[in-house]
Amino acid sequence: MQRYYTTPVNRLYPQDFTSLLKLAMEEDCPEDDITSYAIFSPGDRGIALLTTREDGILCGSQILESIHEIFGNDFIVKMETQEGSKIQKGSKIAEISGSLRVILRMERIFLNFLQYLSGISSTVNKIVNEFPDLLILDTRKTLPGYRKLAKYAVYTGGGANHRINLSEMALIKDNHIALCGSITNAVHKIRENYPDKKIELEIDSLEELEEALNSSPEIIMLDNFNEENTKIAIENIRRKSSTIRIECSGGITPNKLKFLAGFGGIGVSMGYITHTTRFMDLGLDIEY
Repeated sequence: MQRYYTTPVNRLYPQDFTSLLKLAMEEDCPEDDITSYAIFSPGDRGIALLTTREDGILCGSQILESIHEIFGNDFIVKMETQEGSKIQKGSKIAEISGSLRVILRMERIFLNFLQYLSGISSTVNKIVNEFPDLLILDTRKTLPGYRKLAKYAVYTGGGANHRINLSEMALIKDNHIALCGSITNAVHKIRENYPDKKIELEIDSLEELEEALNSSPEIIMLDNFNEENTKIAIENIRRKSSTIRIECSGGITPNKLKFLAGFGGIGVSMGYITHTTRFMDLGLDIEY
């Protein structure tokens, strides 16, 4: 099953997080780390072990390697676990050696990134493993600047990427339809102005389904449908079209997926996987 609608976020590039990393450094340490600078001298060096305190999927190790590029020999990273691999409670992720001042200054910053991204990947992986016949999709419900990071974490966990931004694909929603006059008019205007772009059409009632089908979008999203209407809509779509993809949305959490899994092959967009996921429990222990 193809795990993206437009462009997969299947790897991270430095430009995806460098500005965030710099912002985090300026925010967390605008002058000196007064605790570490007072206790340790510039020549004090040590080794720190990054470990996991729970099972999950590792995500974000590229950020560790990027910190090494900033500080050189004062922050040397030796990865013990590959990006995207399963990690078990107590296992070692990386060994970090160098200046104690630098390691302790950067500790909370890189833990925040890794715990956040690994938390998303781990949550998504659990859902995907439990419901392998569903396409678990992310959304644009992300913090500014973190869009690609969050979507990369979803992909790393085995989930799928929806559109990255408003420019990649059209998604016609209720406000568009109301202001445009009809589904047909809205779809026509997109086709006329952006003929090469995919169109997803959101509907929130069965009454809109026939017009939606006649408009032939690439994807029909069933938004906040109850179970009975979801079943009716999916059966009608599949009976009338073999090419239109089906997506369900609207406050969907893992406990709502069992019913949808019975249809197999549909997409489920879940803001839950990025805006509700907790940090994964990772820890750093200094060996001095």
